[in-house]
Amino acid sequence: METPQPPLTPDQRFALEQKAKYESFARKAAFGGVIICPLIAFLPPRKLDLYTFSLAVGTYLSADHLSDSYTNRGLIENAFRKVRFNPIPDLPTDKARETQERLRQERLEKDGEAMQKANDEKNLLHRLWMGNEGPDWKEKRIAEERQALEEGKTYTGMILDQIWEVWNWDKNKGAEDGKNEDGKKP
Repeated sequence: METPQPPLTPDQRFALEQKAKYESFARKAAFGGVIICPLIAFLPPRKLDLYTFSLAVGTYLSADHLSDSYTNRGLIENAFRKVRFNPIPDLPTDKARETQERLRQERLEKDGEAMQKANDEKNLLHRLWMGNEGPDWKEKRIAEERQALEEGKTYTGMILDQIWEVWNWDKNKGAEDGKNEDGKKP
């Protein structure tokens, strides 16, 4: 049986009425903020400035107040609330536990096969992109560049030489002109 509540004093009753009025006003203002703030933000001229940022904050605070008033949790708490993936933590029978373990093993095997396939595809793409280059290709390239600069070549010349190699599939320039390796025509 409920214990009888002592009668409220006029000040307590007035405070409860004021609190109810405030909560009613706050909820109505939050509904207005959720609707009106985005509308104002999307009116022309649309620009990203302090005014738009303050409207976004107003929208968030209004939505957070509504979420808190309905669920007793804010928006962030609702968004990142932990979800239990296994609603039945203890299975009732040994057969059910065995079935769950078998399904878990099958899922792990499928995941392992998928990871192996992804690694194989990655290796294939890596081989296609890098060709026959080894892991020390950067050092070799820097050494070749340094040697070419010491010989007096310019970066433009080196770039044109690389374009020539790619375009002609690494054929010698002299072979294209009809010259042999000595630089003389036959």
